[in-house]
Amino acid sequence: MRDLTASQRKIIGSERHIWPNELAFAEAIYAERLELIQQDILARGLSVVILFDPENMYWLTGYQTIGYFTFQAMCIPASGKPVIVTRVVNRDMALALPTIGNAISVFDTQDHVDILEAYLKDTVPTGQIGIDTTSRYLNICDYTRLVDRLGGRFKPFINVIEAHRMVKTSFELDRMRAAASAVKAGIDAALKMIAIGKTDNDLAAALYQGSIAAGSEYIGHPPMVVTGPRSELCFALWKRNTIEKGDVVLLEGAGCVDRYHAMMSRSAVVGKATDEHKATADALVEILETAVDTIKPGVTAGEVDFACRQKVEKRGLGQYFKSRTAYGIGIGFPPNWAEGHIYSLRPNDPMVLQPNMTFHVIPTMFRTGFGMAISDSVRVTEDGCEVLTNYPRDLMEIDA
Repeated sequence: MRDLTASQRKIIGSERHIWPNELAFAEAIYAERLELIQQDILARGLSVVILFDPENMYWLTGYQTIGYFTFQAMCIPASGKPVIVTRVVNRDMALALPTIGNAISVFDTQDHVDILEAYLKDTVPTGQIGIDTTSRYLNICDYTRLVDRLGGRFKPFINVIEAHRMVKTSFELDRMRAAASAVKAGIDAALKMIAIGKTDNDLAAALYQGSIAAGSEYIGHPPMVVTGPRSELCFALWKRNTIEKGDVVLLEGAGCVDRYHAMMSRSAVVGKATDEHKATADALVEILETAVDTIKPGVTAGEVDFACRQKVEKRGLGQYFKSRTAYGIGIGFPPNWAEGHIYSLRPNDPMVLQPNMTFHVIPTMFRTGFGMAISDSVRVTEDGCEVLTNYPRDLMEIDA
């Protein structure tokens, strides 16, 4: 590790400038969340916990940066405010928040594991360290080096924060409703752009422009905008293809407000829909409406999925319904806009639904020559289901 220059030492010692308006919610809400996690830390006999996921850091402190593509770790002590070890260019964003106690800078000439190791040894010389080994942002090399240097002090700290994220507060739901309004504007703009001679890029641009103009921030995943035969390929995106008569257009987008997302999908046909197009769209709408009718507190995720799967099997289209019925939604950072790694509606899942869980119900089918999706974001209410993205679900036929 190279010695720091005088300028670098000056940066480390510079004053912080708090920007309370950078927080999505009142500071007291983050204090309550921190207290919950610190209770978990103490209950597990830990001295400190290290987080790596930007979603969990954001939920706990409101901290966000697009610079999470480089290493960063947030250390949560058993008492006191979190401290983040992060690249120096992220430092000001962290120190702008009153919820973060300090930011330990990592300069580009330094090894981030060296810096994290030194911080832990200095501030927590003894005691057990909780670590989230399931995080996609902790690579095997860094984890191995930490274990080699700190011996047997690590204990798993898995799905603790995620469990608190599953049920949304009224403040979070406000953001998700705003995100729903934004994505509806984007999908509406993209549908109105469809015409022979336009390209799938035109539609993607309209979707982005419509949702961003309606208040969306950058979303956690590119929208799925694909036309013609390429719509058969799941996760294919726009690619400068010209729209022709008979093409199916598949649109899936999201809105994001304060990192909280809502998503929806709609499909269209340029010209008259074939019987196969109509049958596919009818099946997708039935899956979606069955989910909305079945979702309520006390029902299991597997029961909702089974009810939907039964409908599509009766239509003889079960082979095309390959994915889970829905995935959890909320906080998202690229490359993911969802919380589907935390909870989903899928076969045989015993999870019991609770009020204020939120899902993207995402019926999709990819058939020979075309693919379709018709989806909505929903909330579990006290006695049923609220659709956040109310918009006509019928397969659109665009005059050719």
